[in-house]
This record gives sequence, structure tokens and C-alpha cells, in this order.
Amino acid sequence: MSELSLQGFLTECEREQLHRVQSIQPQGCLLGGRTGSPIVRFASANLEDWVGRPLKVVLGQPIAALMPDFPPTTEIADLAEAEAADAWMRPSADKRLYPELFQGVKGALDGLLSCDESHWLLELEASLPASQRHEAYRPVSHRLYRMPYSEHDWATHCQYLADELRAASGFERVMVYRFREDGCGEVISESLVEGLPPYLGLRYPASDIPRIARDIYLLNSHRQIPDIDALPVPILDPDGDSLDLTLSDLRAVSPVHLEYLANMGVTASLSFSVRVAGELWGLVACHHRVPRHLPLPVRERCAEMVQVFTLAIAGYQSTRRMVELNESDQEITALLEALRQADSGQDVGVDPGLTSSRIAGPTLGEALMSLVDATGAALVDARTIVTFGQTPDIAAIRAMANWFNEAIREPIFATDQLSAHYPEAASLSGLASGLLAVRVENFRDQAERCFFWWRPEQPRAVHWAGDPRKSALFDAQRQRLSPRSSFERWIETTSGHSEPWATSARLRAQKFRGLVLRDVNADILRR
Repeated sequence: MSELSLQGFLTECEREQLHRVQSIQPQGCLLGGRTGSPIVRFASANLEDWVGRPLKVVLGQPIAALMPDFPPTTEIADLAEAEAADAWMRPSADKRLYPELFQGVKGALDGLLSCDESHWLLELEASLPASQRHEAYRPVSHRLYRMPYSEHDWATHCQYLADELRAASGFERVMVYRFREDGCGEVISESLVEGLPPYLGLRYPASDIPRIARDIYLLNSHRQIPDIDALPVPILDPDGDSLDLTLSDLRAVSPVHLEYLANMGVTASLSFSVRVAGELWGLVACHHRVPRHLPLPVRERCAEMVQVFTLAIAGYQSTRRMVELNESDQEITALLEALRQADSGQDVGVDPGLTSSRIAGPTLGEALMSLVDATGAALVDARTIVTFGQTPDIAAIRAMANWFNEAIREPIFATDQLSAHYPEAASLSGLASGLLAVRVENFRDQAERCFFWWRPEQPRAVHWAGDPRKSALFDAQRQRLSPRSSFERWIETTSGHSEPWATSARLRAQKFRGLVLRDVNADILRR
């Protein structure tokens, strides 16, 4: 497939306006109105089947005409009456669950209320049977609250979440899916029934989950699709307005995504958003080969389990950063001392008057390279280039330094594919496929100084769930782009890349820069 076609597919997905689909899935019904007004302006076409009232009786009337006691008095008991009258119609980032809110045609119905700046939505689904309530409202396992400290703890914690969610949901496959820096996703843990092919370790291209879908995931704790073959139910509005379904649990599914799931052999899916520090860290995806619907309280409990899991992610990341920084203190201190000696020309053979030099002594060079596990390094300023280990030649380093100072504004830059940013580096792949660079401004009497670390090319195999180049295919019969149809393991061997720079290497470089700047400031004050 051509790059142009793939770009067209992505553009089509982004244009799809998932939140304006104007229909819902049939496992419930919907009422809606404008924020600040109790009048029902929108309703799903199946409303009468669920609540027993014709649409013409409900539309245009206050919601109290259908539900005289809405919202339930238990919610407003602690509020002043003046506030309680319209509190439920005010914009809120939180959704409110009302168990057994209404006695409908098919029995008790749970209500889920959401309200943004433009609309409120009240979605009704069948209440949880009494026999299942004990399990649904059972507290989250204490083990999920434990903080992982090592890589082994982290892997075990992810696996425990996947196993617990599969037991709680009854789905055949549960995957913990993490987004990578390049936007792709990777399955880092998986729990599945016997006989299913494993997806553990496989990657999925960024186009599988377009940006507009990620934005909606960020605002919702979960997304359920009980049956990809179920027919959507239109939302009716006598005024012809368009209802924003961003916060809807019942929102109908994009035809592209339905086809994508069918191509995977999935009939029912349930996804949970993993949000860390206001960003979408990943998803927990549940798949089933036959239709499967989870009542709202069960989904809420599963979402709570995932929310507890996010605490472990944040804690583990913070702990690893602290450990890495603490472990690097002694190493960076020794490196700075060697650097001071190099600047004064002591013991390391540096002549500040040279345009370049290679230090024979091991102290500074070994310390500099081991700091971030590099095979080559250089100290570069306006007059001098000092190299260590396996590096490009001096002319190439000077050209690279000029590019870095002109094109990269951030003081710390890291890439495992330098040629993607700096095409001239393509010929240097054997020495410098990866670059970690640190800029230190106003270094003593010079305008600025750069520290470069390099890693050589390291061909690597990436395991994908299907060929990522075929994220979209042109369907000649329907004259439109369709999602890919194959999810068989596909191995891509890449070149022009180095071993990626781990977060720990970047943190060490950041701390090193901070301590160098501290030395610079201290030196200025002494003067």
C-alpha cells in the first residue's frame, strides 16, 4: 500500500467524527438535553421498548415527567435544596451511576449520567441481577495496591491485573497494551484461554487507534462493544440538533472499527483506558469470540481495578527514576572530577589549544561512555573537539555539532535513528546510528559546550500483529479504504537504528547537565 493511501486512511479516520455518530448500540437507551435545562431534547428510537413511554410523550418534557424523583434524593441529601435542584445538569468530568434508577419494561434499569459544556446524557441499561451484586461490588484486591519495585515485580503486577480482569469479566483474552513513544502499541502482558494464539510482545501500528479515538479514550474509563453484528439505534431530535456523544457509554461503533474487530475474529470487546498524569499511557483490551455484555456495575468495578493499576505505574516509574538517579550519583561525581582535570589539562593529556584531540588515559573517557552505555563520546566547544572510543571523524563531528546547535533547541536530545533527523548521518551508521546530546550554555569563557554520545547500528527484529505497512487496504468493490485483515505475526528487521536510549540514560544525562551547570555557576561566582 502506498504512503499516500495510508495517509488517506488516517485522514478518513480522523474525519470520521466518532463523537457525532448520532446513534447508539442497542443494549440500552438514551435521553439527552442541553446543559442547564431539564427538558428532554434527544432520545434513542428504542426508548419506548425500555421505559414504556412513547417518544412523543417524553421529548420536549422535563425529565421529571418521566422520573419524578430524579435525581435520587440520596445524592442531594447533604446539599441545600436550591443547589440540589439543578446540580445534576452542571458540567462535570465525572459520570454518575444510579443503580436501579427506573423500573422499565424489562425490569429495573441502571442510569449513567454525564454532562459536558453543551449536553447532558442519561443512559439506561438493565440492572445487575441480585445474584451477581456481591461479586460486582466486592472491593478491589489489596494485591493490586502493592507497589512494584523491580522489573520482575512490574511484570508480575501486569500479569496479575490481566488475570484478575479475565476472571472478573469472563472474556477469553485480556491484554495490557502500552503506547510507545512512536505512537505504536505493544502488548506487555496477556491472559487468555487455552487454544487462542498469543499476542504477547506483538506491536500494533499507531494507525490502529487514531488520535480522535485516543482523545475519547482519555475522557472515558472504558468502552464496551457487546456484539459487532448488533444494529445501531438512531438518536431522534425534533430540532435537528447534533448531540455530542463523547461521554456516552452506548455510543455506536465506527464501521471501520467493526470491520477491524471482525478481521481479528473478535465479536465482543471491552477496553479500559490507562491514564497516567493526564496522558493516555495505554489500554487494557478484552476480546471474546461470541457476543458478551457486562452490566454497568461490573464494568465500573473492572474500571476501578485498572484505575488502581495506574497508581502502580506512577509509583513504579517514580521509584525507578529515584533508583537510577541515586545509583548514578557516585559515577557522575567521578566524571565531573575527571572533567575538571581535563579542563585544566591535568593528567589526561588535553591541550586546550588543539582543534581536536583523543585522550589516551582511561579516566574521563571510560567514565563518560559508561554513564549512558555508549561506544563513543565527544566534548565539543567552539575551539576544541575531544573524542573517546569509536566516533565519527572530526569534520563529521563539527558538522553534526553545527546541526545540533541550529536545529535542536532542547538542551537534551536523544534518538536511536539519527539519520531520520540528520540525513548526513546515514553514512555514519556503523558508528553513530544513535545520538544522545547535551548542550551546556555559557561554559566558562565559551558560548556553549556540547557532550555527544553515540551508539552504532544494531539491526533488530520487531514482531508486529500483521504487516504494519498494510494498516489500510483499498476495497475496490466498495470503493473505500478498509482496515487491514491480517493479524498474523509479522517480523520486521530494521536497520539504521541503534539500541534505544533507556529512560535511565536520559535521566543520567539530565542530571549530568544539571551538575555541570552548577559547576559553571560556582566558577562564575568565584571569579
